Amino acid sequence: MAVAFVAVAVLACGPTDAKAPDDAAPPAPPVALEGGVTRLDLRFPCGDAICAAWLYRPPGVERPPVVVMGHGFAGTRDVGLPHFAERFARDGLAAFVFDYRGFGASGGSPRQLVDPARQLEDWRAAVAAVRAADDLDGERVAVWGSSLGAGHALVTAADDPELRAVVAQAPLIDTGMEGEATFYGVGWAARLVLTGWLDLARTALGGEPVLIPAIAPAGGFGMIVDDAAHAAFARLVAPGSSYRNAVVAHSAFTFDDYDPSQRTGSIRAPLLLIASRSDRFAPFAAVEACAAERPGVTLVEIPGDHFDVYVPPVADQAAESAAGFLRDALAPPAASPADAASATNGR
Repeated sequence: MAVAFVAVAVLACGPTDAKAPDDAAPPAPPVALEGGVTRLDLRFPCGDAICAAWLYRPPGVERPPVVVMGHGFAGTRDVGLPHFAERFARDGLAAFVFDYRGFGASGGSPRQLVDPARQLEDWRAAVAAVRAADDLDGERVAVWGSSLGAGHALVTAADDPELRAVVAQAPLIDTGMEGEATFYGVGWAARLVLTGWLDLARTALGGEPVLIPAIAPAGGFGMIVDDAAHAAFARLVAPGSSYRNAVVAHSAFTFDDYDPSQRTGSIRAPLLLIASRSDRFAPFAAVEACAAERPGVTLVEIPGDHFDVYVPPVADQAAESAAGFLRDALAPPAASPADAASATNGR
């Protein structure tokens, strides 16, 4: 494994088995998966912390291209994403699935703070980590994000012209449209603001952050209040998952300057959008506007609501579309006539 990853893994383990609340979890042993895929548990430097990632390695490929993958709002690498990562690896692509700082197995404080600017730093650190790995092809790197992570993937690609491809699944693209879709009334908004202020005041005085549910059932209180969303995500969380249905309350204040729709025109890499007209949380109108913005964007429509994309059969359809797109975009460059002639003369 790459020297950078090994060094960080040693640091993450530390001299003892104890784990402080803000430390990354100790790396787990490699796991053999179906089809010859191997999952490695890695650590990499990320801002002021150490972040955790699973690297899914394809069988029989010495320096595979790699897809950097990140989750949506408050999600962790072990919820829904392994289905896609394993599929990509079986198709010959390495998949690097990471947890944001403060979430899951990653270190960082405060825990459970959703801050787009901070998470975008994590995306850049993850891309830098795979480019530095000597057993991955750092010149053939793509980004894949889902929900809020899809918005982050779009912004990351807008800032990084060297990326070879972008996949945005159930994407949050236009925060204005998304805000209208997830407004639960004046009472909810007032409580959200007051709870956020309480959180800021409490932490300013040295207290613990105020946490609220990321997703609550109807009649409850949280960032998202919806029976179907609450039930759907609960089904995705397997026993032993590092996921917590909680976010720092002032996370609601971190989105003021965040709007991927203002950046998508700068993306030069091939772009695949996977979206549903029935998505109640990531409006399809924003996806259509993004697809119409420039030529060369591929739009694949899937059925179902926002969280259906993580469960078969919709997950299989989305993974199939993304795998084919990524295989083409990350294929080795064709040899030039001069290179071919040189290779022939060298035999």
